[in-house]
Amino acid sequence: MPSRSRTAPLIVFALIVASGTRGLGGERPPLLAPPPAPALEQTPGERGVTIGSLLPFVRDTELTVHLRTFYFDGTQHTGTENEAWAGGGWLRYESGWLADTFAMGATLYGSGPLYAPEDKDGTFLLAPGQKGYYVPGEAWGALRYRDYALLKGYRQSVDQGYINPSDIRMTPYTFEGATVGGQANGVQYLAGYLWRIKPRDSDTFVSMAEKAGATGSNDGVALVGVEFKPSSGVVLHVDEQYGVDTFNTLYAKAIGRYPLTDDWAIGLGAEFTDQRAAGAALVDNTAVKQWDTQVGGTRVQLSHRALTITGAFSVTASGNTIQNPWGTYPGFLTLIDAAASQNFARANEKGWLIGASYDFSALGVQGFAPNLNFARGTGAIDPKTGASAPDQNEFNLKFDYRPPWLARTVLRGLVLTVRTALYMQGDSQRLARQIHLILNWDWDIVAPAPGKAGVE
Repeated sequence: MPSRSRTAPLIVFALIVASGTRGLGGERPPLLAPPPAPALEQTPGERGVTIGSLLPFVRDTELTVHLRTFYFDGTQHTGTENEAWAGGGWLRYESGWLADTFAMGATLYGSGPLYAPEDKDGTFLLAPGQKGYYVPGEAWGALRYRDYALLKGYRQSVDQGYINPSDIRMTPYTFEGATVGGQANGVQYLAGYLWRIKPRDSDTFVSMAEKAGATGSNDGVALVGVEFKPSSGVVLHVDEQYGVDTFNTLYAKAIGRYPLTDDWAIGLGAEFTDQRAAGAALVDNTAVKQWDTQVGGTRVQLSHRALTITGAFSVTASGNTIQNPWGTYPGFLTLIDAAASQNFARANEKGWLIGASYDFSALGVQGFAPNLNFARGTGAIDPKTGASAPDQNEFNLKFDYRPPWLARTVLRGLVLTVRTALYMQGDSQRLARQIHLILNWDWDIVAPAPGKAGVE
């Protein structure tokens, strides 16, 4: 394949986006936004749903298209090559509130091949075999009582600790289940039960247990979590996720940021995970069936104006490698390539990270803030045999760039993301690498009314 095939993605996508616009100057009006409607008051003595209560359900409707194109080029330390260029994204509908009580929504996700060599499968941008897919990944109804309780059912996005969208390819994880969340007295909470998950490269939902490795099981996961801010700049988070007949995960995190002077600030963080087999323990990947393991970590960030230096450290117990089948590992040492090796949380592993980021807007380059990280993990073992596992090292460069000159054009939502990783494991003579080039663009086809309260 000629080399231009690898540089074509950004050029072609830019032409596609430009051809669909109605000029680049001025503000972008929503295409189908209804005209403002006069407010209708409910007269004293009226009961039930009135015309006035119906209006927000229609008036506050939101219809958004999110276009994404993603080019992935990588080589594993085993020598296997993965490459694809995909285009797609999602179309999201969300209603307003009926009688301030009921709302509904749906999201159609999809990804299609633009360049996908059959012998370089495995990027997770496309379905296995480098095939395209589309799926109604969200389809939910919601009932609420003020800010205290929001009951949401069926296909939905969930973001709590080890269960999260993991939106690092073309489409995110979504889940089938029922959740209830809200806030009171400064405490936010979310509880529920999830029975199925849509993998990021699939058009079908599978049981939570099967995704965790319990082949043939239809079991799900019960979850409950709280988050609160006891003081300014401090966030405490605790959640419990019980996988029926798979494993239970308790996760706690505390982070805080404190100003030292006008120019200096320090950020401190600590986290802890306890994970252990539950019930019939159908995830059998250790020497013992009823396994348990833990990982603890700390992080320090020192900031001076636009510069931030980060250091982090973690220690994992020897009982098992930390499991994260339902989302991205939420720990401080989450990097790009090591996801295949459990993000420096293998059994008995000691990991450390050092990184730096700089916001170049301080130098007049708006919308550009690269982040560099290097991490190393040592002492890991195979949880089945107890044999030593190879040490691992990874270097990452990541940045998002929002061109400031597009701020007043139809392309003002355009974001370029670049992610690169170099990864080496043990004495391997091969240096693994990954290159991700991503363009995202949000467009409000139908804009919600100002001040609309969402259901997130």
